Amino acid sequence: MRTTLIALSCLAAGLNATEMPPTYVCGRADTPPIIDGRGDEPAWQQARELSPLRDIEGDTIPHRCRIKMLWDDNCLYVLADMDEPHLWATLKEHDSVIYRDPDFEVFIDPDGDGLNYIELEINALNTTWDLFLTHPYHFDSPIVLHDWEMPGLKHAVNLRGTLNDAGDTDDGWSVELAIPWSSICDHASQPRRNRAPEAGSSMRLNFSRVNWQVRPDSDSPCGYSKLTDAEGNPLPESNHVWAPTGKVYIHLPERWGRVVLSPRSASVWEATVPEPQEKTKLELYRILHAQREHRASQGSFSRSYPLPDGVQLLFPTDDYFILTATCPRSGVRMTLDSEGRYTASAPTYHLPEIFLWVHGDAVNEQTWESTCQRYAQAGINTLIISGSTAQLASLTPAATKAGLEVFAWLWALNRPQDSEPMKHPDWFAVNALSTSCHRPENRPFVEYYQFLCPGNDEVRRHLLARVQELATIPGLSGIQTDYMRLPDARLPRGLWGKYGLDMSPAPAFDYCYCATCQELFRARYGRAPLPAPAEDKEWLDFRLDCIADVYNLLAEETRRHHLRSACAVFPSPSLAAEMVRQDWSRFRADLALPMAYHSFYDEPPAWDAAITRKAQKETAHRIPLAPGIHLPDAPADQLHAQLDALHETGAHGIALFSDEELTQEHLQALQQWLNNQKNSKSTSK
Repeated sequence: MRTTLIALSCLAAGLNATEMPPTYVCGRADTPPIIDGRGDEPAWQQARELSPLRDIEGDTIPHRCRIKMLWDDNCLYVLADMDEPHLWATLKEHDSVIYRDPDFEVFIDPDGDGLNYIELEINALNTTWDLFLTHPYHFDSPIVLHDWEMPGLKHAVNLRGTLNDAGDTDDGWSVELAIPWSSICDHASQPRRNRAPEAGSSMRLNFSRVNWQVRPDSDSPCGYSKLTDAEGNPLPESNHVWAPTGKVYIHLPERWGRVVLSPRSASVWEATVPEPQEKTKLELYRILHAQREHRASQGSFSRSYPLPDGVQLLFPTDDYFILTATCPRSGVRMTLDSEGRYTASAPTYHLPEIFLWVHGDAVNEQTWESTCQRYAQAGINTLIISGSTAQLASLTPAATKAGLEVFAWLWALNRPQDSEPMKHPDWFAVNALSTSCHRPENRPFVEYYQFLCPGNDEVRRHLLARVQELATIPGLSGIQTDYMRLPDARLPRGLWGKYGLDMSPAPAFDYCYCATCQELFRARYGRAPLPAPAEDKEWLDFRLDCIADVYNLLAEETRRHHLRSACAVFPSPSLAAEMVRQDWSRFRADLALPMAYHSFYDEPPAWDAAITRKAQKETAHRIPLAPGIHLPDAPADQLHAQLDALHETGAHGIALFSDEELTQEHLQALQQWLNNQKNSKSTSK
């Protein structure tokens, strides 16, 4: 609710320049939760957490606030659990200005147009303030309906401590809300109907936790008083939010997070990807804010404001203009006028997100900036770069400057060139003959197969530390894990000749039989694995779970740092489970990159699309896919056919492996193919 006067043209100053608003997939509640503030029902145990709150300007914070969401045909449900050593509240009257106390706040823009949105605040006394805004405060004469109500709203708080007692230290408090759809989707002058949105639709939301610096005060009714400056004014409150806006001002709906309403139960993992037009949309709002600041200082809008490529300024006058742009990946045409009215057309085409694997340690840094520009001009969207943290940090700025996103390429359970595991022989994977990957002469296939045990807690902590280190790189969009598996129990048929092997099931290639994994299995099933592993389905399932657990642990940590978590995987979950103990249908991935390389499997090129469709079916389309093209198998004159086949599967993206085999002819062929896709789809419309 704060209406601080700010320089809106600098709104992103506290944020990473490439950072997009967060996305959350909200699952359905199998049974509606009881609104008592506790959040201990099974429905809440199934729901996934939002990414952690941050300071509203973008910095990390030390204070914990866990938020979950659910939905059903009646309500949108919100649960927030907050640590707090000093519980206090004073406001008991409904529609008081609640943020003068510590509070929790919900902001909902139902149609995502930046106008006509809802604000709900609640304090530790369970006192609420609900209001409706037609425009954000920075527009001229916004209408703020303070007396607007949410009929049917259910709300409760639960205190872990003693309210308004400075004599003890408290643990925290939680808030539970059930907001009827009639107060979200139908509001203002519209007749209210209790109708839920369509499954698969999305809204823009933000959450805020407001707190104040206080000291014990026996003369205060609440036992505390706010700390003040030299003039006696209260010190500024803290504003911790889900989607930072860049300034101490939350009323920027375009920067709020996107919440997608899944048709699936909250117990089922489902991922989604950022909308491709998000960058272009935020660019329109950046220009809008700069123009409004120009009018505030100069008395009129600028008719010659510098515009980036693809953005047009229409009908400019001293007091009015329209901005318009078209998203190059979807054909969505967006307009934004000087009064904040935003509209967007339906997509006219869908271009896949194009990924490129890059060996960062072999990059020519002198030509890297021009290389990134060539990649971007050809239509590549995202680079997956290997290398040390220092190498990635040095390569990322030029990539983001060229408009490319960057994923760190992390080798996970296979750790060559990592000296720390070599100090711990018990960290390594062991086969059914009790042979460890620790010693070079005992490694299967190649010397760099230094596979670690997925069940070892120290290994997991080591990999978590690596994720945390990579997450410090400015400008990073995600972390892509590779080798999230065990050594090959069976190599692809196309590689048998390379190693002189007939890959029938054999104990020498069956991992992980280390003491740690066998003890964990015994604790779960009360027995040792059977001598014939092919007949022991529980032992296979145990190892599949073990690999998935490691990935999911790293994925959650990645998302805690507001990054996307991707994984390079074998072509389909069932094939991967058989070959490398990797059933990636169990992965909680934001994106999977199946290595659908037909030559590895002694198959024709059409196999790549066929196995991608199989993977989509096995994952029930819950995980966006970017199947790979192995460039040595795709000369430039054959690239169009491979791109066509994979694109027709409906996959989210396509990944090119790798930069070492990528030629200028490949780039030209890619650019031509993307242009053909746009032109053919636009013409057909």
